[in-house]
Amino acid sequence: MAHLLPSPRDEALAWIGRDIAAFVAGREPKRPARRVDAPDPALFEQIRADLDDDRPAEALARIDAGLAERPANVRLLSLRRFTLSRLGELNASLDALADLRAVADEPGLGRVERETVARLVETDPRWLPRIPGPVQPVEPRPGVVLHLLKESVPHRQTGFTTRSQYMVLAQRDAGLTPVVVTPPGFPRNAGVAGAPALEIVDGIRYHRLDPGGAYPDDRPDDLALRDHSWLAARVARAERPAVIHAASGPRGSDGALVGLALGAHLRVPVVYEMRSFFEGTWSSNADAGENAEYARRRWAAETRAMLAVDAVVTLSETMRREVIERGVAEDRVVVVANGVDVDFFAPRPRDAALADRLGLTGRAVFGYLGNLDHAREGQELLVEATARLRARGRAAACLLVGDGARRGELEALAATRGVADAVVFAGQVPHDEVPAYYAQFNVFVVPRRDDRAARFVTPLKPFEALASGLPLVVSDLPALVEVAAPDERGLRFPAGDVDGLVAVLERVLDDTSLARRLGAAGRAWVTAQRTWASNGHRYRDLYARLGVRLPGPEGPDAG
Repeated sequence: MAHLLPSPRDEALAWIGRDIAAFVAGREPKRPARRVDAPDPALFEQIRADLDDDRPAEALARIDAGLAERPANVRLLSLRRFTLSRLGELNASLDALADLRAVADEPGLGRVERETVARLVETDPRWLPRIPGPVQPVEPRPGVVLHLLKESVPHRQTGFTTRSQYMVLAQRDAGLTPVVVTPPGFPRNAGVAGAPALEIVDGIRYHRLDPGGAYPDDRPDDLALRDHSWLAARVARAERPAVIHAASGPRGSDGALVGLALGAHLRVPVVYEMRSFFEGTWSSNADAGENAEYARRRWAAETRAMLAVDAVVTLSETMRREVIERGVAEDRVVVVANGVDVDFFAPRPRDAALADRLGLTGRAVFGYLGNLDHAREGQELLVEATARLRARGRAAACLLVGDGARRGELEALAATRGVADAVVFAGQVPHDEVPAYYAQFNVFVVPRRDDRAARFVTPLKPFEALASGLPLVVSDLPALVEVAAPDERGLRFPAGDVDGLVAVLERVLDDTSLARRLGAAGRAWVTAQRTWASNGHRYRDLYARLGVRLPGPEGPDAG
């Protein structure tokens, strides 16, 4: 009967996938009765706790200690590969994967290897997506701007899509002809089936490159960018743009890579609208997010894209200074700040019925409106501030409008701190109802934690809050301080400091004249300097400086 017993390698193949799935889910993996060389179960409990608490470096040290005693243990080898990948150490994770495959190979590990290689390829400074065939220069149509966007309205409503839509409308009003191209898979990956290849949204042409339901959403990054580029090239050859305008992609410079491939194929200028510094946004772990191999490679890829394009657009002076410090010439970096529709977002009285439904009647309200996906937004500080204000006998309430992956975590924190009744989660609301929710706030807070992206990038929501006449309270990060202008339009507190936040909230909630002055100054500032409509001519002026053919008397082709 010995020949019927599984070999050690066969046993490993049978259990490896179940082991990792169970471990990540927090369940104890099932074990065949005859496995006798497993490490102490307490070791795995400690590793799991480290990973759950976002301490991957500590988890790796425990794994390595276990492997020193059992170098061929499949579960430890699997965890080592997983943890190195989580730490962003791409080459080390490939080495760990080779060690694992030497003991227990299976087809799924080949997929993991290919995805890791894709990250290395995409961040290689020598690589661009390839568009098949020869270069095909076009005769540009004056004023046609081909926009590469990772997502768009009407199928997704975010700060990114809001800026994009106002951008193309402002360009249209400035006499340009914007055309939008979205990536393969969109909007199907946003839950929209059967979208036409060409949609007209507010008079703007939106090309959808979705090859259909058979196209895999999990295609390796380099192959997905190649597909994106050659499909977009077919549209571009028909539209004959005078300039390619690529916004940041899901990983930042990936949007610029597609733009550069198109620009080289068509022989037209490329503008990169860099909306954030994405090199540190791939991980919730602050140290790994800024210092890992993957972070360094993404930093280099972002810098390479900035240097390769004809011009860079950023959202703030803080971002502009950083781009220039990376070596981009000053005259090639232009600020086109976030804006706001000051007619749509305007001061209004609090809706009493909505306040009653939310349980806010008679309460002073502070809080935040936006997605609840990213740890950098720091909404847990608002929950902690609520608890401390309650401990001081204040009946203030915290309102969080929006939804996302961290909502459950924040709700659990509110319950643990005993303020579940004072932290109101309103969920996602339709765009046309958002102004009514701004009117519920007495103070709008942007409590971002101190990380690279937060230090440089200005979010959209503070501008909407200022247009709504609200005093602004922000973490003391450069990009946010630039908007709040402390003691002029808002107040600041040390990032991550709950006591500092509480002190500032008490100051503005107790001093109604201060709140009115800050709110009025903020409304006046955005009305004068931060409307979307004013941005159209900023883009037009930039294109003209690049020699882009423009229509009408303002362009170089006049007459």
